[in-house]
Amino acid sequence: MECRRQPALPSLFAAMLAGAAVGAEVIDRVAAVVGHEAIALSEIDLEARLEALLNRTDSAPSPAYREQLLERLIDRRLILQDLTSTPFLTVQPEEIEDQMRELRTQQYLGGRNFPEALQHYGLTEADCRTHLSERIGFERYVAFRFKTGLDADLEAAREYYRDEYEPRLRALGEPAKPFDDVAGEISRIVVERRANALLDQRLRALRAATRIQVIAASGDAQGP
Repeated sequence: MECRRQPALPSLFAAMLAGAAVGAEVIDRVAAVVGHEAIALSEIDLEARLEALLNRTDSAPSPAYREQLLERLIDRRLILQDLTSTPFLTVQPEEIEDQMRELRTQQYLGGRNFPEALQHYGLTEADCRTHLSERIGFERYVAFRFKTGLDADLEAAREYYRDEYEPRLRALGEPAKPFDDVAGEISRIVVERRANALLDQRLRALRAATRIQVIAASGDAQGP
């Protein structure tokens, strides 16, 4: 999804979330504003390091990937703002701790331990908890708004089987299982796709109804 780049904010807003060191050196800048909330460049850096931690990959994103991360942060901010209207979906502390426990034991079991991984990526456990809380809230929002009561249409499932499942296995030289044997799995895929399409529609509506100003995804980039 694309967000049309807007003119740079006035200097007062551009100073939001900014700090100064000796010599008035700027240590943080605003990357975008979503409604009345700012997204700082440091949040893009943090998102990149968190993803690297979760996937155990390099934490230095390309400029193009930083732009993708910013768009993702904008979408997440819109969803979290929308989520305030459904307080019963609030994430509970024990849910976050369950996710933290899974991260520690499954992602780093038998390899570099978790404290060393946090140090390597320049993160804290608080960073991880905030990220996991937002992810849980996002997934719960999607499940509640777009998956509740959503059933896969049998014809849609058969269409997926015919147009995608069978051709993919043929290309791999593998036999396709009968439709009845994989109907449940395919139905879940169809429901997931439908939910994603509904989420995309909702995000487009939220973007259209919210004033979004994109300034720069990189500290080296200049506002238009």
